[in-house]
Formats: sequence, C-alpha cells, structure tokens
Amino acid sequence: KWVLNHTRLVGVVLLGTIALNIWLYISIPKTFFPEQDTGVLMGGIQADQSISFQAMRGKLQDFMKIIRDDPAVDNVTGFTGGSRVNSGMMFITLKPRGERSETAQQIIDRLRKKLAKEPGANLFLMAVQDIRVGGRQANASYQYTLLSDDLAALREWEPKIRKKLATLPELADVNSDQEDNGAEMNLIYDRDTMARLGIDVQAANSLLNNAFGQRQISTIYQPMNQYKVVMEV
Repeated sequence: KWVLNHTRLVGVVLLGTIALNIWLYISIPKTFFPEQDTGVLMGGIQADQSISFQAMRGKLQDFMKIIRDDPAVDNVTGFTGGSRVNSGMMFITLKPRGERSETAQQIIDRLRKKLAKEPGANLFLMAVQDIRVGGRQANASYQYTLLSDDLAALREWEPKIRKKLATLPELADVNSDQEDNGAEMNLIYDRDTMARLGIDVQAANSLLNNAFGQRQISTIYQPMNQYKVVMEV
C-alpha cells in the first residue's frame, strides 16, 4: 500500500538503482579476480635457445641491475639454469605502499620499457597474487594452451596465433614456451673406420655424452644446500 501511495519516489529509486548498476558494470574491472598489489613481482626470463650458461648468467645480472636501480624496488633476487639453460626466474620486492606513489602494475609498465633494451633475452614481469589460477608455471597472468595430435600442425599454428595475439592492444608480453629453434648438429658415424680402429658405437656415444651432454657425475652436499657436479668439455 505504501509503495502504491508513493509511486514517484519508488520510480526515482528504481531509476537510481538501474543507473548505479550501469556505473558499476562500467567501472568494475572485467577480470576473473581483481588484481592485487601485494608488493611482490615475479619475472620469467626467456633467452635465445642456443645461449650458453655463462651468457645467460650475464643477462640475468643485467636485468637485476636495471630493476635494482628503480626507486620503487626494495630487493631483487634471481636464478637461472634448471631444466632449461635459456630460462630463469626473478622475484622483486617493492617498497611498502606508503613509500611509493605507483601501483605494482604501473611499476611493471615503467620497467618494461627499460628491460626491452636488453638484447638477446626478454623478462616478463607480473604482480604476484594471493590466488593464482592455472595448472602450470607461466610467464604471464593468463595462459592459452594449444593441443594437437599433429606436432607439425602445432609448430605451424603456434607462431601464427602468438603473432596475432601480440597485435591486440589489450595484451602485453605475449610469449610462448615452445622451443624448437635451438642450434643442433647431426653426427653420422663412419662405421667402417670405427671398426678398423677398434672403436664401438657405445664408446663413441659415451664420449660425446661426457663432453656435451652435461652428465651429472656427483653431488656436493652443504649444510644449507646441495650442488650438482656436471661434466663438460
């Protein structure tokens, strides 16, 4: 009864509710989870697939110096190696929010321009979130996974899709974990000569593996860590 007696007021409230919903729809970020500023950044390094460990270590140090010199950065640590020589990780601690005027994303945007000047490697930064989705580690906040039963088709379409995504103004730091362009060499044994010299194939394979296969021969144990001993030329 009260609503029927105050139809104009109810109409104004209804219009205000509709306007508020429209404003909220426009202003609220269209993301799965709102992006947080936790004060911590994480970066993934990708270098040329044929890079050596020594050269990769130099790239890591160059990236760390650029980031460490930023006024909003409090501390930075990084490492390289592991399963792939041409990759690495970096963790950046920002100064407390009260000591910096920019958000984590604004700092990433500023650092991106400086980091792009480093030749032969790329560093992809993203803000660490309390809730992270995705089934595997990636160098970006969002992942798009390509699957195919045909490896040749996958190799053909991956660069096409990546280049197309890179043209979208809404996206930055588009990258891929497909790596099939590293330097390689095919060796063909002269089995007649090997037989004449008394060299068998297994011995030749073992020699090449010791020289170039980064064969692990021992482990050095320390109180706080352990280190793999790798044989190489």
